Amino acid sequence: MNRLKYLISALTLGVLLSTAAQANEHEERIRSALASMGLAVERVRPAAELEGYYQVFTQQGVFYISSDATRLVAGKVFSVGAEPTDLTEQGMMQVRQELVAESQGLVISYPAENERYRVTVFTDHTCPYCRQLHEQMEQYNARGISVDYLAFPRSGMGTKSARELTNVWCSAHANRELDNAMAGSPPASSGMCNVNLAEHVALSRQMGVTGTPAIITPAGGLIGGFLPPEQLLNELQSRSR
Repeated sequence: MNRLKYLISALTLGVLLSTAAQANEHEERIRSALASMGLAVERVRPAAELEGYYQVFTQQGVFYISSDATRLVAGKVFSVGAEPTDLTEQGMMQVRQELVAESQGLVISYPAENERYRVTVFTDHTCPYCRQLHEQMEQYNARGISVDYLAFPRSGMGTKSARELTNVWCSAHANRELDNAMAGSPPASSGMCNVNLAEHVALSRQMGVTGTPAIITPAGGLIGGFLPPEQLLNELQSRSR
């Protein structure tokens, strides 16, 4: 009996190692093929919604590519039936949840005392709707909505906006500096620090964010644009049912 258990365990381990090696081989082939096309790959995952394909997140957008790296597809995958389902978005929701978990060390948080929902918001202090959202932070918190901020410099890296956002995130008093920046006061220069805003931008690309404010729900959904506190609460409640 013990010998049989050992053989089964050895076979199982062999299959897992073989599968992992094959996946690594596919990923290397995919990265090489896309690099030759000038596409900078940030993330690769098997596409459960499209058999035989991988979903790739690049600096130029999200694509599907066959495991042999010979066919590239741009677009969404839908199930066909009485009620078509956006399978690509379902996969993206899972990815966003993973990325939110990975980004916890990067956020500036405004926690609710009695938290019911925690959302992640990509923001830019030069964005009028971002300022409108931030002005109502107490009302979001009062409704049990905690807000974690990530930066999204709308004008791009290397711009004044990006430098000011970097100063905010570098500050030892980041919440205060962000409050001031949202109110129109330029954040104080904090000198050198290890904050790299490119990490925030890379996260935004992988989550499908194209503008601010962009709200990531606890389930990984993406809400593009500003929602007042009560409306956001209603939206979160409806999405959690």
